[in-house]
Amino acid sequence: MKPHISSHFLTTEIIPIVHRILPFLALATIPFCFLCLVTSISDLRTYPGVDLRPKVVGARLLAAGLDPYDSEENLPQDDYFRKSGPVTYTPALLALYVPLSALPFAMQRMIYFGLDWLCVAATFYLLQRHFCRTRLERYSCWIFYAAYIVCSYSFRLHLERGQYYTLLLLLTCHAAASIKNKRAEWLSCVPTGLLLLLRPTYGLMLIAALICFGARKWALRVTIVAALMFFVTLEFGGVQRWFSFIHVAHEVQLRHLAEITTNCNAWNGTQSSLKPGTNVFEHIDFQKMLNSHSMNGTFIGCFSVPFVRAWRALSPVCGVLSPKWISSLNSTFMILVLAGGIAVAYIAKRRIVSRNTLIAFMVLWPSVFEIFGPERFFYTAVLTVLPLLLLLLDPDNFNLNLLGTPRLYFLTAVLGLGLLSPMVFQLMYNLSVLRGSALVASFVTLLVPCFCE
Repeated sequence: MKPHISSHFLTTEIIPIVHRILPFLALATIPFCFLCLVTSISDLRTYPGVDLRPKVVGARLLAAGLDPYDSEENLPQDDYFRKSGPVTYTPALLALYVPLSALPFAMQRMIYFGLDWLCVAATFYLLQRHFCRTRLERYSCWIFYAAYIVCSYSFRLHLERGQYYTLLLLLTCHAAASIKNKRAEWLSCVPTGLLLLLRPTYGLMLIAALICFGARKWALRVTIVAALMFFVTLEFGGVQRWFSFIHVAHEVQLRHLAEITTNCNAWNGTQSSLKPGTNVFEHIDFQKMLNSHSMNGTFIGCFSVPFVRAWRALSPVCGVLSPKWISSLNSTFMILVLAGGIAVAYIAKRRIVSRNTLIAFMVLWPSVFEIFGPERFFYTAVLTVLPLLLLLLDPDNFNLNLLGTPRLYFLTAVLGLGLLSPMVFQLMYNLSVLRGSALVASFVTLLVPCFCE
């Protein structure tokens, strides 16, 4: 007979020890979080925020009635409007930056820095309120959140570059909480509607919610709210702005493909894309930036650095593959991920998978889909933490209700495998690990419960 650990031993021996240790571990993270805050403030004073600049300038152009997606030659070249490259953000995202766009860039940099920290704090509050039921879960959630969000290099890089992924993290967490609590009030649908306008790929969450939870009322109201907010954005140049955004995003992706197929060292995440002569803006040197310590974590990035660093003999393959061929292959994989996600959602629903696991799938599916989108780097890793936290806080996984059964050992092993990749990715950032590997490993983790009896 195989050895069996009794639930009585778990209750009387293991759980009390864990209860005593976790508070000390949670307390031990506080000095590290404070150190990360001090480091990020130092970065704020040293680095200008190169990714915030196109958002601010794009918002200024939008507010002035100009096309932020137009070429540099057709736009004003003074400091107030001078871009550093193409603007590839949706008009809805640029509209969020319009209210503060007239302020000096340095002041906006400080304000958005503070808002990033506020978004991280608000996300943790939502997790504590809606997904943590016991003190043990709250301590575990904080330890994981502190280690892989607050103290992570990806969050530091996010703050240094002036990105907006913490806002996406907050909106995604709110959507997960709405599904968790079966809330479909109009006001509670506003954050998710905004999320769809900022990143249309998150529309996949609506498909997952419809299939897995039958949330027709929630999905319908989110769609209506998103449509109403879309009409509000038409005030800034009409629907033509959205068509310009789609055109520019496609053109930039094709340009990256062309550069990669002719130069395998291109777009490895450590080069500045600023043109000569545009590195000074409002008396700020925009050539300064942290090393991302990662390559382009997308499908397109797979055709760049890996060939050069791992197998130099294969680097000529990059020159053989035409941009059109790579783009077609990219689209094919997007269709496969879309179809595969729908199939997994139906299988999970039929096998009665836990609600937390289904919600984790719902928020992770769009991130996996975005592997085939435009270039993105290490700062996006903050988004991979939420679905893993939802798995960690799942009652079946957290309480080990199935202790002693083969299914539990199998689930625990695969859950550990899914967590391992993001952990390595976050802690050992100097390794050239694709962001996609963490997402794919996590995605596979979510499939396992669907096929376990």
